[in-house]
Amino acid sequence: MNAKEPVNILLVDDQPAKLLSYEAILRDLGENLITAGSAREALEHLLKTNIAVILIDVRMPEVDGFELAAMIRDHPRFETTAIIFVSAIALTDIDRLRGYEHGAVDYLPVPVVPELLRAKVRIFADLYRKTKQLQLLNVELEQRVEQRTAELAQANAELERRVEERTRERELAIAQVHEMQKLESLGQLTGGVAHDFNNLLTVLQGCLEILSGKQQNDQLQQRVDMALRTVERGEKLTSQLLAFARRQPLHIATVDLNDRLRRMTELLTRTVGSGIAIRTELTPDLWPVAADVTQLELAVINLAINARDAMPDGGVLRIRTFNTTHPEESGLVGDFAGLEISDNGTGMSPEVIGRAFEPFFTTKGPGKGTGLGLSMVYGFARQSGGSALIRSEIGRGTVVILFLPRHREARSSAEERTINLPVASSA
Repeated sequence: MNAKEPVNILLVDDQPAKLLSYEAILRDLGENLITAGSAREALEHLLKTNIAVILIDVRMPEVDGFELAAMIRDHPRFETTAIIFVSAIALTDIDRLRGYEHGAVDYLPVPVVPELLRAKVRIFADLYRKTKQLQLLNVELEQRVEQRTAELAQANAELERRVEERTRERELAIAQVHEMQKLESLGQLTGGVAHDFNNLLTVLQGCLEILSGKQQNDQLQQRVDMALRTVERGEKLTSQLLAFARRQPLHIATVDLNDRLRRMTELLTRTVGSGIAIRTELTPDLWPVAADVTQLELAVINLAINARDAMPDGGVLRIRTFNTTHPEESGLVGDFAGLEISDNGTGMSPEVIGRAFEPFFTTKGPGKGTGLGLSMVYGFARQSGGSALIRSEIGRGTVVILFLPRHREARSSAEERTINLPVASSA
């Protein structure tokens, strides 16, 4: 259903003259008007036609408006159909409550004010159209996500098979090149999923914002607000996926890494909790780096949260910085500032280390993690021109090191030292 397609409006009243007046008032809306002179006739129309809004006279012979509304609400197809009562009698609060209990969304007194009737019907007709559009978009989104997920799983399975074959044929020093190739392929596929998902979220958000701007009752507004918050969570998810795929926009600036870490100390303390001590070793004269400050801080917070989760009984979180010049065989050439975040927690097995930077891979239980934290950290480091690696041992903790490129506008006389990357655990 598109934004201009007419919807069906059902008018129920036992007096033909009133039905004619309603038709005259609502004709300018451009919707399909269907009339019924009794509850039986109204139910026949409902079973044969998709109805967006129902206008019901409260007082009718045989079956009154309240009883008809209850019968309509009992059918699963009409649980959310908008019902507006029209009453020529003075209703008490008890009558109104009874009507709302039977599913009414609004009341109109007789004589009907034409402008008010048109406005109310227009709102619920537009809401019906937008709801149908959202349902169609949700179906399309689910289909695309399923398709992309299947492609990603197939490509990942094929890539893992090739890596395993080559691992058996070559020495362990060769799983680093292969692992980087795997992550690059996953990044391309993940970026495609995130891009399509983000486009659909943009459409959903636009539709919801249109609904939010229209006059409607508090209950409907709350539902629209809830849907907008869900879209916002989806946007955060796509942002993490784009971070791994290295497609997020970065605002590169010169960053004093030591100073930034000092400013984050209080935030990190609150993040990890009182049971974990934070120890810092910040190298003097640390080279300034070229990085996006916001993404850098998010990466540090993600690593701190992972370290906290690995130390459920408490422990020590260590943060260290250093200058390093990498040899060519490491995959990085030039000067880098290193940021090392380590814990003395549960540690990782070699199998887990090999997959730790993959999107959606997590060892946490259901509902405790998206599996995007480390992949976002890795994507940020690579997009910044650096890299990341993991060292870990079961029962002895984990070390994650980020290498960020030195900003070329400033060079210090700080002592340089070379670090040989451990081939088996890098990514």
